[in-house]
Amino acid sequence: MNGRAVIVAGFAAIILATLWTDVAARRGAGRAGLVPLGEALTAALRSTAGRAVVLGVWLWLGWHFLAR
Repeated sequence: MNGRAVIVAGFAAIILATLWTDVAARRGAGRAGLVPLGEALTAALRSTAGRAVVLGVWLWLGWHFLAR
């Protein structure tokens, strides 16, 4: 397995973990302190610092997925 395949597998694992956590939060209705992704983003976008972090993550992901 080369380096690119490891990186792609890592991104896939992060995406799957995010989706699994979102589904678990929706099914458990906040059990164990989990909140759905939409609510987490809404909370993050309430502050200027949160907006900057969300924008930075969005730019970083776009650069890494669209650079090639």
